[in-house]
Parts: sequence; C-alpha cells; structure tokens
Amino acid sequence: MEYTGSKYIGEYVDGRMEGKAKYILPTETVYVGDMKDGMFHGDGTLYYPNGSQYDAVWENGLAIKVWLNSPIWTHLEKSPRAGMIVETASITRSRG
Repeated sequence: MEYTGSKYIGEYVDGRMEGKAKYILPTETVYVGDMKDGMFHGDGTLYYPNGSQYDAVWENGLAIKVWLNSPIWTHLEKSPRAGMIVETASITRSRG
C-alpha cells in the first residue's frame, strides 16, 4: 500500500486485510468498516473530504445497500452491475 499512497489500519488473516479496519485512500477518502479477503465486505462507511458520508453494506467490494448523507449528492440511482442491482450515488453540482 505504500506504493499506492493508501494506508491500512486493521486486522490481517493469512496476510490478507480482514476484520475491522480503517483504510485511507490517497484522495483522503477514508473507509471505516469490515474487510474480507482484502475487500470492503459487511458494514462500512466511506467518509469523503467534502463532508459527504456513504454508509453501505458491502459484498466483495460492491455496495449492495446504501444510506447517503451528503451536502452535494442529491439522490441514488439504481444500475445493473455484476449481475445484481447496486445502488450508486450521483453528484449534482450547482451552476452558480
């Protein structure tokens, strides 16, 4: 992770990121939640530098259920992905 600029604070199982964790991306977005086999899996939250918060239930790295708290994201859209329906956030920016 030192090569990508990410930082992982959490548990390992057989050398893989697994269990309760905090994962800090180079963009300063922070994931706090469960990991399994090196992926977001279970309950977890992404905290963005702009103050937005993306709470989700994750399955093998994909958000399968989402709660959104954001000053700039206005609604969720459903889109087919990996053979299942995944909810993703869309961004609406003001024109002023």
